[in-house]
Amino acid sequence: MIYKGILFDFDGVVINSMHQHYDAWSRAFAEKGIAFEKEEFFLMEGQGVGTIASALGNKYGLDEQESLELLEIKVRHYYKSVKIEFYDFLLDLLVKLKNKKVPMAVVTGGNRERVEKVITKHLHGFFEAIVTIDDVKNGKPHPEPFISGADKLGFKPQQCIVIENAPLGIRAAKSAGSKVIAVKTTLQNQHLSEADYICDDFIQVSKQIDDLVNKK
Repeated sequence: MIYKGILFDFDGVVINSMHQHYDAWSRAFAEKGIAFEKEEFFLMEGQGVGTIASALGNKYGLDEQESLELLEIKVRHYYKSVKIEFYDFLLDLLVKLKNKKVPMAVVTGGNRERVEKVITKHLHGFFEAIVTIDDVKNGKPHPEPFISGADKLGFKPQQCIVIENAPLGIRAAKSAGSKVIAVKTTLQNQHLSEADYICDDFIQVSKQIDDLVNKK
């Protein structure tokens, strides 16, 4: 297979934000007298924030109105303290791929307004397409987001390599037919086992992409 495009997840891959999202959720739940584990939240990553709020609300016995209030509190806490941070060597990888004229897209469960704002301000010119939860009927773990991302680059999903950090995203990408590289930014190997490759950092991700692209 000749790989032509790279599809990146956003939170936990392009930006180092998952701990900030968890802190915001944790503070929101604390106002309801509820505590929950970071790993539990990380395992839900990839879904839209509304879906996450509903699922967490159901689990902890909150009604629909309380779940909506929880989401509003979370969003308020997140934007009050948000800092845009990148993982070591991620920007080096993006520059290398851009210089090689490899088409790249972001495929995320985040909302378009937030994602576009970050990319426009900090990552302008790297990504040729963005697919968010606002652009699809079915979010991760459904394959639709990655099928759409590949299509926007002009490729089939089988021609794309996906960079993910969470099991729902990995499952979505594999269901779409893409090759998946998981990077351990938030979760360890046991949660990433459905990926084709697991990397410790973006130096390893870069080498793995090179191996796949150069493989005859």
